[in-house]
Amino acid sequence: MTTDLTPLLPLPVIAVIGGLFLIASLLRLRVGPAGMLLRLLTGVFLIAFLLGPQQVQRETERLADQVLLLVDRSGSMGLGERTSGAEAEAERLTALLEAQGSEVIRNDLGSSDRSDLEEGFAAGLGSVERDRLGAVVLLSDGQLSGAEAVSRFELPAPVHTVLVPAGDPETDRRIAWTQVPSFALVGKEISLRFRVESSEAVADLPVTLRVDGSDVLTRRVPTGEETTLTIPADRPGQRIVQLLVPEARGELTGRNNIVSAPVNVIRDRLRVLLISGQPHAGERVWRNVLKSDPAVDLVHFTILKPGNKIAYAGPDELNLIPFPSRELFLEKLSEFNVVVFDRYTYRSVITSFELAEVARYVEEGGAVLIAAGPELALPGSLSRQPNLSYILPATPNGPPSTESFVPKRTDVGARHPITAPLLGEEEWGRWLRLMPAQVRAGDVLLEGGGRPLLVTSRFGEGRVAMMLSDHLWLWARGFDGGGPHREFLRRLVHWLMAEPELEEEALLATLSAEGVLSVERRTLSGEAGTATLQLPGEEASALPLEPAGPGRFTAAVENVEADSATVEAVTETGQLLTAAAIRLGGASPEFDSVLMTSEAGQVLAEATGGGVFTAGEASVRSLPSSRDRFAGQRWLGVKERRAELVLSERRAPLLPRPFWLLLAGGTLLLAWLVESGRALQLLRFLSPGASTFERA
Repeated sequence: MTTDLTPLLPLPVIAVIGGLFLIASLLRLRVGPAGMLLRLLTGVFLIAFLLGPQQVQRETERLADQVLLLVDRSGSMGLGERTSGAEAEAERLTALLEAQGSEVIRNDLGSSDRSDLEEGFAAGLGSVERDRLGAVVLLSDGQLSGAEAVSRFELPAPVHTVLVPAGDPETDRRIAWTQVPSFALVGKEISLRFRVESSEAVADLPVTLRVDGSDVLTRRVPTGEETTLTIPADRPGQRIVQLLVPEARGELTGRNNIVSAPVNVIRDRLRVLLISGQPHAGERVWRNVLKSDPAVDLVHFTILKPGNKIAYAGPDELNLIPFPSRELFLEKLSEFNVVVFDRYTYRSVITSFELAEVARYVEEGGAVLIAAGPELALPGSLSRQPNLSYILPATPNGPPSTESFVPKRTDVGARHPITAPLLGEEEWGRWLRLMPAQVRAGDVLLEGGGRPLLVTSRFGEGRVAMMLSDHLWLWARGFDGGGPHREFLRRLVHWLMAEPELEEEALLATLSAEGVLSVERRTLSGEAGTATLQLPGEEASALPLEPAGPGRFTAAVENVEADSATVEAVTETGQLLTAAAIRLGGASPEFDSVLMTSEAGQVLAEATGGGVFTAGEASVRSLPSSRDRFAGQRWLGVKERRAELVLSERRAPLLPRPFWLLLAGGTLLLAWLVESGRALQLLRFLSPGASTFERA
């Protein structure tokens, strides 16, 4: 039986009323203590009237303590025998807990790519009654995140961790980055720092360095120590750098035997040498487009005076500087990414030997663009200089044509990354001059009136392009509607500089955070064939490519669990193309380390009074809630909560409310009588014997 209150007024108001009665009663102390005590008693009865005390008699039923059983369902729990071991241990513990009277509530924890304790506990605690929770039992391999955050929860019960092994023994090798740069400069080295760890007693292991899906080197490195490897940043673009360590026999997984990282290789500055053979309307177009790119350093010379012209003024009287051909072509040519000859003709300014250096520059990886005008058919044309002409993809075969034409993409041009993205071909404006030429190498991307207009080719390690018209400036001026001159020139120059995104034969791959692998094959041929997909720890599989546009073939693979993938394809010429993809948003940490560990469990045990056990070894005990620790060496404890369910309830007032009011009124009247001195008169009136005695 208990006591309850049914107040007529809010408790703060009743407290104020009680305080006022107390003060008023104390102020009457000077009149007499008897009156003060009676007034205090009046206040007590009045407060009792306002509170309405009741006797409560309840019929209750004892409720079983609840145990929250959390089963780790993260990706690492699928290794070895952990899944079956966790199920068997869950059934064993459930039977033991129910046998000693506990109610078991089971929840899953984690997902395929992570095991977040904080999120799992928040969801699990929402399914139990906190005043009945006697323990939390966590079945896991111990590879958990968020243990520190959960330890700061005000949990009302101990947390026990039961570790589930994958087998005996557990074997694993892993490799991890310690430092990898996010970007590097072309021509510099990329420094990669990493660490190899192994559960085996081995001093060193072979590590393979792979760049963009292609193996670069293999080297034995010590285990347990930081190691540094360097690779050259030889070309711009994003490079996917991977390190692989071979799998051990019986290893739990090979997913942590490979690490991947993107390194963005950029050019410090793009240097372009523009040599204009004479002033003309299109010269400013080249200059404006190249100068508008903040990453381009443009060096521009315009030849205004032939080298064999005799100057009759002194050097200090000339407005023109001598053309520094020796410095440019013999000393600093390798510093330029592209050399543009804009309507240049041989005028005894650049010697044959220097032109030979230009050809060697291209053969070793440089790039040359010939923007031709009417001088292409003249004797001084670069196409007639034997030290340079052999690298050019086209030779003139007639005088300039002045018949107007609209540039059109060829079949190859519709697939080539230089010209394929150019929009609005139906609205392109006319050009008014074309230099007829015979193509002997490379690809024709644009044509005018059925004749070649733009020809690109490769020579040695370098690239060459010929624009067989000098009327690109008409597009810039908006003549006849104009055209995409700026984008066209930008893509042409960047192709000459071998930018990866403008490669004709390319294989691209991306892996989204949701596990969707997207593959794109770019080719100038009409067929792309089949690609090969390689995921870490799995066998290679064929990946059919479907047409997605001129020169584009794509494929998609969903639900990829791996954090990286390698795709290979072979071109018509037998060239092997490789592409590597890593998961956007970073690799999942779930498989970084997969060996069973007690670290997270110890953090939870110390914070809540629980314990850490191995599957199959712990028994169950029920313990009083006054204990600090709820775990032994081979047993886990359930905290007794003694929660009850009220089946019925009977209430009765301690005294009827009017009676409290009557008592208050009576004591107040008595206090008045005592303080006024009339209490004795009242006694005399009420006592006849006293009156007779007084008369006698």
